This record gives sequence, structure tokens and C-alpha cells, in this order.
Amino acid sequence: METFKQDLWFALRMMRKNFGFTMAAVLCLMLGIGATTGIFTVVNAVLLRPLPYSHPDQLVRVYTEFPTFPNGGLPRFWTSAPEFFDLRKDTNSWATLDAWGTMGTNLGGKTEPVRLTTAYVSGMLLETLGVSPVMGRLITPADDAPGAPIVADISYGTWKSVFGGEADIIGHDTLLDGKKVTVIGVMPANFQFPPGESDPARVWTPLQLDPANPGSRGSHNYYLLGRLKPNVTAAQAQSELASLVQSYGEQKAPNSHTFDPKNHTLVSFPLQAEVVSSVRPALLVLLGAVAFVLLIASVNVANLLLARAEARRREIAIRGAMGASLGRLARQFVTEGILLALFGAALGLVLSYAGIRLVQVTNAGGIPRADEIVMDSRVLVFTMVTSIVTGALFGLAPLVPLLVSGISGSLKDAAGSTTAAGGAQLFRRVLVVGELAMALVLLIGCGLMLRAFWKLQEVHTGMAPENVITMRVSLPAGTYADKPKISSFWNRLDERITHMPGVQSAALVQGLPPLRAPNMNDTGIEGFVPREGGPIQNVDFYQEVSQNYFATMGIRLMEGRFFDDRDVPSAPGVVIVNHTMANTFWPGQSAVGRRVQPGMSKDAPWYTVVGVVDDVKNAGLDHAAGTELYYPYKQAQTYGASDMYVVLRSQSGNPGGLAGGVRQALNELDPSLPLADVRLMDDVLERAESRPRFLTLLLSLFSITALAIATVGIYGVVSYSVARRTKEFGLRMVLGAQTGDVLGMVMKQGAGMVVIGLVAGLIVAFLLTRLMASLLFGVAPTDALTFASVTVVLALVALAACYIPARRATEVDPMQTLRYE
Repeated sequence: METFKQDLWFALRMMRKNFGFTMAAVLCLMLGIGATTGIFTVVNAVLLRPLPYSHPDQLVRVYTEFPTFPNGGLPRFWTSAPEFFDLRKDTNSWATLDAWGTMGTNLGGKTEPVRLTTAYVSGMLLETLGVSPVMGRLITPADDAPGAPIVADISYGTWKSVFGGEADIIGHDTLLDGKKVTVIGVMPANFQFPPGESDPARVWTPLQLDPANPGSRGSHNYYLLGRLKPNVTAAQAQSELASLVQSYGEQKAPNSHTFDPKNHTLVSFPLQAEVVSSVRPALLVLLGAVAFVLLIASVNVANLLLARAEARRREIAIRGAMGASLGRLARQFVTEGILLALFGAALGLVLSYAGIRLVQVTNAGGIPRADEIVMDSRVLVFTMVTSIVTGALFGLAPLVPLLVSGISGSLKDAAGSTTAAGGAQLFRRVLVVGELAMALVLLIGCGLMLRAFWKLQEVHTGMAPENVITMRVSLPAGTYADKPKISSFWNRLDERITHMPGVQSAALVQGLPPLRAPNMNDTGIEGFVPREGGPIQNVDFYQEVSQNYFATMGIRLMEGRFFDDRDVPSAPGVVIVNHTMANTFWPGQSAVGRRVQPGMSKDAPWYTVVGVVDDVKNAGLDHAAGTELYYPYKQAQTYGASDMYVVLRSQSGNPGGLAGGVRQALNELDPSLPLADVRLMDDVLERAESRPRFLTLLLSLFSITALAIATVGIYGVVSYSVARRTKEFGLRMVLGAQTGDVLGMVMKQGAGMVVIGLVAGLIVAFLLTRLMASLLFGVAPTDALTFASVTVVLALVALAACYIPARRATEVDPMQTLRYE
């Protein structure tokens, strides 16, 4: 302990004495440890920490899938009510099996209605999660019985913001989509189900499915959650589902919508894995990137310590002559290294905390569970261990030359030999080569993300979003129960917004691009002849629109005509299809004049295609447009939507100012309806690409940091070499060496390190960037252009860092050098 105290006080004195060195090392470590801690904090909260439910490892998501569906099948699809009841009856792996679905609803608040997301859950679902309400009780199976009084559990935030935190909220009656509902419970502040949603549910109400009248087997509307029985594994449960599908398939009647192993299967996945599946690859890539930044920072500090050790050669030699062993010197160096790392970690924690708060406030990447990101004990232990390990490793760097030459060699070097200094220089060059290699790997990864993001910006969306604003209006089922009333409301709203001051064009649309849930509706195609491996009679997206929708959104007409005043309810039914649908079902032919039958039932009417429009991104900017069918909403009485988006194109270039006029019009038509999701169309598109933007931004920051640290590293090594060889350069110039000879000599030394580092980095990058394939859009993970351009940039920066000290070497005054000798 006494020895440790001596080492500690000595390290502190040396740090104070060499304040410039200390600050450089601590700041370098602050960047490395701070970035690593920040990303690990996110990874810990999102990927590692269990979901805040009772025994979350037993919770499993169950889906149906259609593997043979065109374009890669339908993975992780909803189930229908009859399928849910069959599974709950026929499976034995689950202690409970529940269904749920979510949708936007209007909730009557204390002062005005609000628009929020509601989860409709079967009776045991909330109890299955094992979370108790802070007030009241949970929904029970009795509440889920068909015809039972409608009740609701509400979120803590809803209780505070919508109902003002009323103490007597339990038993309070309000309206949910126009239907009377009684509040029976308030959930904890941190409760969320379904977990990880960007727009989380704030109300939970019974699903009330009727086993005696469950509806069609083809109406897939529900997600399933099961809790495994004790001692039953997820693999065993999946095996039972596979056996059940096989059994169902053997009993399947022809042309029936029943499970079978080839066309209609069942799969299950742990709930936590499903919550984070979309973001896991990106977070792991970021964690790997910051690990490289930390390594580069550590290598740079090791180089600094080596340089300082060179200045302390005489001290080290004298301590060795007085009996200090390599072990004793190692303890001293490790103490200094760990102390530097701890100071860097302290500042790094502050840096990472600020970064985490920024992520939470903006949630720029759409990260699930972002509100759960905190610096808990696991993060602090990780930071402490990381600091100690990195501090010990780079703290031992000055011993490497001593292991080669021994302490006696250091004593000779202090007396005038250059053996030990040569060994230290060689080790420093090896470290710089490693820095350059790791920096190149990061820069190539960043280059790939930048190219992919750039290609995402160039995607043809099929729209002209400038000067367009969107907002959402929903009609509660309790007060708008029949289709004529719904249609009348939309007609009146359409008339109001079309003639608003400052509006160039206005429209209504059921689903807002570029990212919406698919419909996957069976659709009859007149004259369709199925072929092996070809399309089936199913359309990805249905849209109900008003006649000015295409003009308002700037969607190009490719053939035929748009909807107009002829397309009234009493006129023959018409539709417009997108380019992809026309090419899918009528390749090489005109789609205009063809007929389609939504629903494919015998009584369903046929509609005539009157136009073909350009593809609009509807499944995401990074996915090809699916087949899409547009109805005029006035003719879609049978399929009338109670939830529509208002889209307005401004005349003045200030679309934000139109929201007030729509709100006024809505109040005049029905003051009980809230206006929700008011956003510019440009913002909607930006939100659709938020996750790749977030990942690209972080990778760019890490890469720039790595480049800066690596550049400083190679500059430091070459500068130190030039300083050590000042006498040599002076003698060479006295003997006739020209300025170009000296410049070439120094540049050759630096170029050797650069070439070796780049070659090593290219090999590692070629192997590692394949792991990024799922994150890239339109760019191969081994894209030659990115590899070549990034390599050239890093080579130029590194050679420039070599050139500055090399140029200084040519300015050596030979006579001045010899005079000092």
C-alpha cells in the first residue's frame, strides 16, 4: 500500500509538472471513453436491459406468415380473430395467449378532446405483463366479454395532461371515439405497451372479440403475445407451433384459409428481441465504431507516453541502476496510465451524458425504449473497467522498448547510445500504423453510410412535397356510425378546405406516404391468368382520395385521366392505379379500361381503371413502391374511411399558416373533433429517413475524431523523429545533401507507415463492412469507389501531416548544428 501511495503521488506530480502533456492525453481519452460510454449506455438500455415486465424472458410474440407470397412473402404478419381463438384452444406451451391491436382514437379530455393512440387488448394481456397500476385496477377477462361496459386503463401522462391529475379519476366517465368509457386504472409513469413504439399507446381498453362470431379467417388485424409456461423454452413453443401447422395442413380443405406448412405458417420470437430487431444492427455497428475510436485514442496516448518516456530515459536508467526492476517500473507506468484514464473518464461521462440527453430529446434515430436510457450502475462499472483496462494497456507502452534492450540498454542510451531510442521509435511507428488502419476502417464505414444516405436523398418519391402541409382528422365510431354520415362529413370538410384563403389545392387521403401499413387486400383482376412464380390477385395498398389529391401532392399522370366531377356516387365505379400495379398485372399493355374487383367476393362491384399515375413511395423510402389502387372517396361508400389526412398546398409558400384555417373549419363542422399530426410534408419525408440520418451523423462524428487523432499521431511520430535526427540532417547537408534529399528521406519514412497502415486498413475494412449490408441503401458493402476515394483522402491527410515536419527538417542550419556539437 505504501508503494502504491508513492506511485500515486509521483504520478500526480509528473502530471502537474507536464501539464500540456496531461491535458492532451486527458482530452484524447475524454473523446474515446466519452463516446464509448455514451453508445454503451444506449446499447445497455435498448438491447441488454430486460423489459420492465414480470419475467420478461417468458414473453413471446406470435405471428402468422405467408412465405410464398410474391416479392419475398409476408413475414411477421397479423393474425385473424378465428386463428387467435384456435391457437389459444389448441396450444399447450402458453400460460396465457392474448391479442391486441392499436389505432388512433379521440379521447374526451377535461377541457377539449385529444387525439392519441389506444391499444385494444384481450382480457388477460395487462395482467400477463405483471405490472400493477398506481391507481385502480387492470382490465380483466370479465371486461373483455362481448357487450360488457367499456372500461379503460390510462397512462400516467394521460392522467396528468388530459385529466389534470384529478384525484377521483377512477370511475370517471368520458368518451373514447364517441363511446362512453369508464376509467378504471392509471398505469405507472414508465409503463409502455406495446413497448418500443414511436407513438406509444396511452389508453388500454378491452378488445371484446366474440368467439361465437369472430369474423373472417382472412381478416388479419391482431398481434399475439404469449407467456410461456414454466420450464417451457421458446424453441419448444416454436416446435409446437410447427407441429400444429402441420396438423392443420393435413386437415385443410381445398381453397380454405387455414394454416399449412407451405403457404400459411406460424412463427414466434422473444418479445425483447422483436422490440429492438430494427435497431440492433445499427447500434452494434456504432458500438464497434466507438471501440475503434477508443483504441485510436489509447494508441495516441501510448505514443505520448512513449515520447515522454524518451525524455525520461536518464531517470529510468538511474532508477534501474539503483535496483528498480521492470515490474517496479511497470507499476509506476500503469499507475500513471490509469490515473490519466480516470481523469479522461470523468470528463467523458459529462460528455456522454450530454449526448444521451440530446438523443432522448430528439430521438433522432427513432430508437425504441429511448425514454429508458439512463446511466445506471452497469454503465458506471463499464466505464470504470474500460478506463482501468485502457489505462493499464497504454500505460505499459513505455516498457516495450525496455523489454527489447533491458534497463541497462536504457542506461547506455542515456549516455549516448541510440539503441533504446531506436526501439521506442519502431514501436511508435507500429502504433501509428495501427491508428491509420483503424481510422481507415471507420472512414470507409462512414463513406458507405454517406453514399447510401445520399442515394436515399435522390430517391424518386413520386411527390412534390414543397409548400404542402398535412394534418389528421378522425371520426369517432360512436357518433359517426353509418357510411352516409361519414361521407357527408368528408364532403363538407373537402368543400371548406378547397376554398380556404391561401390554398392552391386541397385534398383528403386515407393513408399518408411515404410509410404506411400495407393493406394486402385480395383483388379480382379481370382476365387475370396466374402463372408459376408470377403475381397473385392481391394489392399492397388501397387509398381513398378526393379528386384534387394528385394535383395537391404533385403526383404525375402517366396515362388516362385523374378523378373529376364525373366520379360521383351514382356513376360507374372508377379507380386509378400506380405504375407498378399496371406493370404487374398488365405488362406491356394499357391498364386504362381494365376492371378490378376489390374484395373478390361474388357481390363486390367491379371498378374501371381510368388512369395510371407515377409510383409514390408507400412502404418506405428505401423500399420499392408496392402495387397501389386509388378510389375516389365519394364512390367508396362500402369502403368508407373514418380516418383521413388533410393535405394542403399553399399559394404563398408558407403552408404552416393554413393549419389555423383548417382548425376553424373543423370547429364549425364538429367542435368535438381534434386536429392531430400537423406537419409539413417535408418534415414527414425527413422523419422517414431519420434513422439512417442519425446513424450517418454519429459515424461521421466518430470518423472525423478518429481521423484527427490518427493525423496528430503520425505528425507526432515524424516530428519527434525529425527532432532526434537534427544532427544527422545537419551533417548530411554539410556533406552536400540537398534540401530535396532531406525532404525525401523524411517523407519516405512517413510514407512507409502510411502505406502499411492503409493496406492493413483495407483488408480489415473489406472483412468488416459486410456486417453493414443491412444498413446500406443502393450501395454494396465493398463498394470500390468508396474504398478508393476514402483511401486517397486519408493518404493525402496523412502525407500532409508528414510533410510539415519534413519541411522543417530542410530548414536545419548545418553550421548551427555543428556548433552545438
